[in-house]
Amino acid sequence: MRITYLWLVVIVLLPALANAQSAFMALQPDRIFSGETLYESGEWLLIKEGHVVGIISTEAELPPGTEKQQLKGKTMIPALIDGHAHLGYQSVNSWGAQNYNDANLLDNLSQYAYYGFSTVFSAGSDPVAFINELRATIELESLPVATPLAAYGVAPKGYGPNNTFLDEIRIVEAKQETNILFGLDQISDIQTLLNAVEPKRDAIIKIWVDDRAGTQPKLAEPLYTELVDQANRTGIKVVAHQQDSDDTVRLVKAGVAGFLHGRFEDELGEGLSRSLAESNTFVIPNLGLSLLRRMTIAEDPLLIETLPPATLSRLGSRVFAETEKTIPASNSNDLIRWQLDQLISNLDASIKRSFGSAIERGVPIILGTDAGALPDHFFGYTGHKELEIFVALGMTPEQAIRAATYAAASRLGLNDRGLLEKGRRADFLLLNSNPLNDIRATQDIHAVFLRGIKLDRQAISRRLTQD
Repeated sequence: MRITYLWLVVIVLLPALANAQSAFMALQPDRIFSGETLYESGEWLLIKEGHVVGIISTEAELPPGTEKQQLKGKTMIPALIDGHAHLGYQSVNSWGAQNYNDANLLDNLSQYAYYGFSTVFSAGSDPVAFINELRATIELESLPVATPLAAYGVAPKGYGPNNTFLDEIRIVEAKQETNILFGLDQISDIQTLLNAVEPKRDAIIKIWVDDRAGTQPKLAEPLYTELVDQANRTGIKVVAHQQDSDDTVRLVKAGVAGFLHGRFEDELGEGLSRSLAESNTFVIPNLGLSLLRRMTIAEDPLLIETLPPATLSRLGSRVFAETEKTIPASNSNDLIRWQLDQLISNLDASIKRSFGSAIERGVPIILGTDAGALPDHFFGYTGHKELEIFVALGMTPEQAIRAATYAAASRLGLNDRGLLEKGRRADFLLLNSNPLNDIRATQDIHAVFLRGIKLDRQAISRRLTQD
């Protein structure tokens, strides 16, 4: 994998990352939420060589020579995971196939890291071998970016993503001289597909079951049923983009691992919620995809940190017109929160009922944003807003954080992250306030650590905000 000169400059600008961690380091915030358990009695997170050694009760139990840091007022949570995105096409200033290259992918992944994400699953719009090569480079060189995962995209031949995105993917396929989308029109196509996928590590297949309002053929039930059956028998996960609740019922029966869109507006009632819970099939709500694009976000302090002035100026042309209420005169943070609160309160009642039913029945819900699938749905930033939506619709902050950490990691087959426990990667956030009291505290980041090493977030911000 070729790392561009500009990225070499960024790496040099991150002196904290220059030396691999070899000694013990222990951090003592006010509280640690491991992803499962809350610790508030002065415990220490003990780290060595980029991995968690354990959560230690007292300072006296730390190994001799441990480097210790007390972090008064801080809360520690695992680094976040985005379970549904599309890397490469969105840059900090434009969207399209022209952006798909290693330099922009690294920018996308550094933007994720800035916002506290350790991992992102890019779902069906990448040359998988290219992403796997990039992932190997990131891991080998301990680059200060999030880890990318990718899926093989499967739909009727020549179809799948929305029609605009489909055109851009075809351009990347031609440029890379490889398949991104794999056509499935008959049963005999399945074995050819699985032969291409099976040797790959952590293989995931994404299927599209969506006629795009009558503009595309929908992947037929007999085809996806056989594909899912064969994939499951070989240990390959299949996740689905589906159109409506009827499709959801059939896909659950077929045995998919999860759904990349909740489709809560189709009334995810008690029966379907129970079926999803009993089959342990995950759902990604993706509600922010429509809500955030109707907001005036250009003045959001959280977003300003990773976008250049020209992009913010363009975004400033958006008008929030979802309500006739007078917009309160206040600071930018309050204005952004007010807009999102208004949009959530105006959601269709069926969505609120469906979301509540899913929580009550124990449907596995994980964080995903669909960032990058459409212009100006930005990486990392959108994940924090999605967590706000989760809590506004009935999740506890603890449930929301778990959906973005441990639950997401387990559903994607990542047993080395998502939880602060012995042997897992030391990927975590230090927050300035307690997100278990207010989920918006995840946006007030004091520091991000990946593999036990503190990111230079200011250097990342300087790079991404350059015109």
